[in-house]
Amino acid sequence: MGLTGGRMKWGLLNLVLLAITTAGCSQGNTPEAVAERFMQAYYVQIDQGQALEFTGALARERLQQELRAVAPLRRSGSVAEARPEVRYTLSRTQPEGRQVLLYYDLTITPRHVPPMLKKVLIITEQLGQQWKVINFTEADSTR
Repeated sequence: MGLTGGRMKWGLLNLVLLAITTAGCSQGNTPEAVAERFMQAYYVQIDQGQALEFTGALARERLQQELRAVAPLRRSGSVAEARPEVRYTLSRTQPEGRQVLLYYDLTITPRHVPPMLKKVLIITEQLGQQWKVINFTEADSTR
């Protein structure tokens, strides 16, 4: 009985670990998770190349244009030196048909300049099997 009970425990443990792993992967493919990764890459890290991984449609075209425009700055290294402090919070999520809209409050604090407050709208849609950011806009905020 001890041997069979031990096998059952290991089998149960493996089943639980598989369920946790599968749940973790599926949680990464949600509108919220994709928007979060996009916000981190685009606004916090100022890395359009990394943000590109999470985009499709208009958002992808916009980032490709930005990458071409900032290529000379990136080569000089001045982007990393000028990186401001960035904080954001998700203020609301709104399903709209096949899309999910996510609204963020964004605070950008450059060195030696008062903070800038912005509202960011991230529009996500499932393209194939993956959720992607298909468009995003930002506007000045007075909060």
